[in-house]
Formats: sequence, structure tokens, C-alpha cells
Amino acid sequence: MLYVARNSSGAISELHPMPLGNAQEALPADNPEVLQFIHERWRQNELSELDRDFVRAIEDTIELLIAKEIILFTDLPPKVQEKLLRRKEIRGQTHYAGNYGGNAESDIIPI
Repeated sequence: MLYVARNSSGAISELHPMPLGNAQEALPADNPEVLQFIHERWRQNELSELDRDFVRAIEDTIELLIAKEIILFTDLPPKVQEKLLRRKEIRGQTHYAGNYGGNAESDIIPI
């Protein structure tokens, strides 16, 4: 059994393995509403992961264009420059969680 909490429209908003807070309603794991809730959460997580990876791919593409002198860093809008510099700084402090190739230590997307 899983325990669910519902929002004001009656849809499942939380799912727990035991009664917790507002999640007091017990439903079997194969309940269609439970399965739908799990599927939606999985899709949201998958989309977030794809977005993170896509941002990194765009960032690497921008760096490649700059390295090949196709564009200049200063051609980019100031906000984009700030974000790129901040991301580079953070990556330098902590290893990026993405794993694009066989080498977990690498921070480069293989092409």
C-alpha cells in the first residue's frame, strides 16, 4: 500500500510508503491514479535532466564558436556572458554531474 495526499481538485499531490502528514489515504501500488502520478513525476524528472544536458550542449557549442573565432564572447548579451562565466566558475569548483561518455571524470561531451 502507498499513502497519498490530494490537492484541492482531488488529484494526488504526494505519495509516501507510509502515512505521513496529509498522506493518509491508502491505495494499492497498481492503482491507476498512483501509476499516473508516478509516470508524471518520472516524465518531469526526465525533462529536467534533458534540459540540464541540453543547456550544457548549448554552452559547449557557444564555447566552440568562440574558440573558432566565429563569434566573440563580447558579441553575446551581457546577461549571457554573466551566466556563462558563472557556470564556468561553478564547474571549476565542483565536478559537473553530467556523464556524457564512458569517462566519468570527463566534463566534455564527446561528438
